[in-house]
This record gives sequence, structure tokens and C-alpha cells, in this order.
Amino acid sequence: MGRTEVTATIIGPSATKEYSFLVDTGSTHVGLPVQEIEELGLRPLRNGVRKFVSATGIVELQTYAAAGEIEGQEFVATVIPSPRPLIGYEVLENLRLRVNPVARKLERVPDEVEDHPPYLLFLELD
Repeated sequence: MGRTEVTATIIGPSATKEYSFLVDTGSTHVGLPVQEIEELGLRPLRNGVRKFVSATGIVELQTYAAAGEIEGQEFVATVIPSPRPLIGYEVLENLRLRVNPVARKLERVPDEVEDHPPYLLFLELD
């Protein structure tokens, strides 16, 4: 197995940019560096500071909303600050995509598969 990366576009009020995202099925949301969030002009979600369980413990992060496009499909996602661009399971599930770990790429979940594996490994606390 190895790392899976995918090119996707994020559309913000100030800019539209293409990124190489690490596909992180252990993450829930889309992650972007703070500088990129600012350059895109992403606006914080109302009541957007939320608690998350991470590998380092419980953290409070500002959340943002963004639109984007991956593999020709549009999406809307919650964005959180992260050191590098990440795509989490929420976008994958919503677009019915999954990781093929052998080919190291995303693939569509076939229409006949009603319930594909969940990717929830990163918990959000209220």
C-alpha cells in the first residue's frame, strides 16, 4: 500500500486554486494550510470553532465552507486548517468514491453497491 494523492480544485470568494491533496481516510473534512484558506478568502462558518479528536488529542479548530471539484464532480465541504492539503472521507462518501490502495487512486463505488465501507476514523465532538 502507499499514499494516494489526487488533484482537486477549491473555489473560494477570492480565488480558485488547484491542489494536490493527500487522500486521508482517517480524516473527516478537507484540510488546507491557513495561508491557503486566507488566500482563497474562505469565510468561517457561524459558530465554527469546533472540537475534534485527533492523533494528538482533542483540538479546537475554526471551520470554513468551500466548494470544489474532484474528478469532474462538484462538492461542498467543511474545511479545517491542516499543515498540508487533505481530502477526508466526507467528500469521498458524498461523491461515492473510494481508495484503491493497490493502484493508489480513487475509484467510483459501483451503483449496485448499496453500502460501501465507512471511512469514519476521525471523530468530531459537540
